Amino acid sequence: MSCNCENKKLGSEIDRIRRLAKALAKAEEKTVAIFLNNDGTYGFCCADIGIDKPIVEYITQY
Repeated sequence: MSCNCENKKLGSEIDRIRRLAKALAKAEEKTVAIFLNNDGTYGFCCADIGIDKPIVEYITQY
């Protein structure tokens, strides 16, 4: 879709983001933080990177 509706819908599903974050945590062997964006979608990155958004959950590599 050219309006990016599908990507926004997928980004707002916490279970999907949690699975992707778990895969990143295992691959990098680091703790990953899931954060909430202003538009209601979720994102994730390694927890050692500074994030200025509200953190929803931490995912470990274990």
